[in-house]
Amino acid sequence: MCRLLGVVSRGERPLPEILPEELPLFTALSERHKDGWGVAWYPSGTGADGRDDPAPLVPHLRRGTDTARASNAYGDAVAEARGEVIVVHLRRASVGLALTPENTHPFVEGEMTFSHNGQFDLSDQLRERILARGGRAPLGTTDSELFLSLITAWAGELPPREGQADWALAIQHAAADLTALSLDLFGRPPESLNCLLTTPGTLVAFAQHDPPQAPADQPTEVYDLRWRADHDRVLVSSTGYPQPGFTTLDQGAALTVHRGTLRVQEHPPLPAAS
Repeated sequence: MCRLLGVVSRGERPLPEILPEELPLFTALSERHKDGWGVAWYPSGTGADGRDDPAPLVPHLRRGTDTARASNAYGDAVAEARGEVIVVHLRRASVGLALTPENTHPFVEGEMTFSHNGQFDLSDQLRERILARGGRAPLGTTDSELFLSLITAWAGELPPREGQADWALAIQHAAADLTALSLDLFGRPPESLNCLLTTPGTLVAFAQHDPPQAPADQPTEVYDLRWRADHDRVLVSSTGYPQPGFTTLDQGAALTVHRGTLRVQEHPPLPAAS
């Protein structure tokens, strides 16, 4: 289990300035989610809802395998993070998964970053069936990168939305596939597939979890993913600290926040299979 934080702001600003109240409270959650951290943002000079330069725009990425709250490197990373689309991840590693940079979120593929909160059962058969789809090849050993592999496979198959890959729909279809595979192979769905995906022009959030598998020592809303739109920012976050004015993202639903305009698109859950 991990914690997710993503923000799209109006104008390029330092992360501590965008989230003066929320960032310290979120960072304090690393007392439990202590197995690594990551911060990703995009360099300046790009246009709203896209970019001016047609060359690929690689996000800035800072990651560590220590505890964020006690890490000088994490402090330097959040102080350095400056932009309009920024994501922060606090890791609590699944049992048996190594604390290595390759297993630390966010993961980057070209211009896109991906961060996951949750876990699902793993097996060689599951891995083989997912990788046979031809999506992004994992660099580490996490279940999260297999989810990302399915997402990228779907993104390549779906028609684009507004001239870009339809990441929200790709995530929803990948989650449906992964749920079906997990039920077939293990007899239960993934514990959680909550995730954040960013591009230079968007932040995409997705919520799905299985309440019976939530940790017994945590509040019932531990896997809720919540969002709040203000005049100069849209914030999406895991729970664990006070969140007045936040709305909980529905199960199976996705949210796309557009850079520049701060336009929020809500994507309902996929229709249930007949």
